[in-house]
Amino acid sequence: MNDGRRSSSGPGQPALGRKGSGVRGKWRRPGRALWHWSAGRDAAGGLRPTGRFLFSRMVMLPALMVTVLALAGTAYFDVHRRTEELRDRYAPALVDLAHARVSLVLAQQEAEQRLGTGDEAPLPQTALVGLGERYPALVTKASQSLNNAVQTGALSRAQEQVVRVVAGLVSAYDGWIDWAGSHHDSAPLRRAGMDYAADLLRTGPTSVLRRIGALEADLRAAVADRADRHMVLTVAASVALPATLVLLFVFAGLLDFVRAGLRVRSPLLMLSALPVLLVLAVLSCGVAAQQRAQRDVQRSVSRIGEITVPRPPADDTQRADTPRGPDAAIERADAALAERLRDTHPDGWARTSALALAAGAAGAVGCGLTLRRYGREHWKIDWGKA
Repeated sequence: MNDGRRSSSGPGQPALGRKGSGVRGKWRRPGRALWHWSAGRDAAGGLRPTGRFLFSRMVMLPALMVTVLALAGTAYFDVHRRTEELRDRYAPALVDLAHARVSLVLAQQEAEQRLGTGDEAPLPQTALVGLGERYPALVTKASQSLNNAVQTGALSRAQEQVVRVVAGLVSAYDGWIDWAGSHHDSAPLRRAGMDYAADLLRTGPTSVLRRIGALEADLRAAVADRADRHMVLTVAASVALPATLVLLFVFAGLLDFVRAGLRVRSPLLMLSALPVLLVLAVLSCGVAAQQRAQRDVQRSVSRIGEITVPRPPADDTQRADTPRGPDAAIERADAALAERLRDTHPDGWARTSALALAAGAAGAVGCGLTLRRYGREHWKIDWGKA
């Protein structure tokens, strides 16, 4: 019966069990060969010469560790640099531009309230106090905010030139308002000054508010670009992952060789490699924290750009110096952003990451020195035979 069953598959058709084992064998052979290479075995499973294998790993293991650390550090510090740019340059520049935009709108509303528009007569006290204290304060604040935006370093040379043009237009706008105020008792001259000022501020594609709005849009696009994943991060992370897997594979094989060939468990070797693994964990957490901070900056500057002044204001709650005014709303958004960035500790993460990288490099050197100690006597034997 056994002979009948054996011949039932036919001479040219292998049995199913034999076919399945052949497929598994195709997968096992490369895996076994890789493990033999990693664990210092020859094709028959015997141990390679101890001195030569430990020397190769003394060179390879620290080199792999340093490569992984360099890739992880490159990815982290690229993200950290962009977070610093968003926090220290772009967010302050957008806050200052929003202050300038809001202050100019409020200044125009104040001028219209005091001098009137169209056929409206100016307020009675205009003859005594002119435009008052609030209007010049708002124009001064707008000019200072524009200057502060340039000082942040977020603007390109072309954008800085645009800001200087806007500052000149603000001065011209203020001159026309002052001229209208000095002719408050002449309706035609007052209206002419107010119309010229309004044209400079609001009308046309090159008006002051449109130019400021275009600058804000450009900076928000730059913020979105820097908050996105860049090529440096993508390439470094893509190469670091397989390099880490190779490192773990080589290290596991080394431990197996040390246990089998030297009869030691080598806690010193594992202790030296531990900082490298901790560095990868610290840098991964740091990258995640930095990217959260970048998204916070992007959301905050978008909210700041949406802050506007209704025209005309329904009541005094839209005044810049009230808790519910637009300037106060900008300050609250800016303060909330600063608080969230403090919670993510971008500077603290940078210091911690630098220390972790130093510890990881020391661990890589420690692994090399440990293998040198293990293989020193074996090198004399192996190379002495050669």
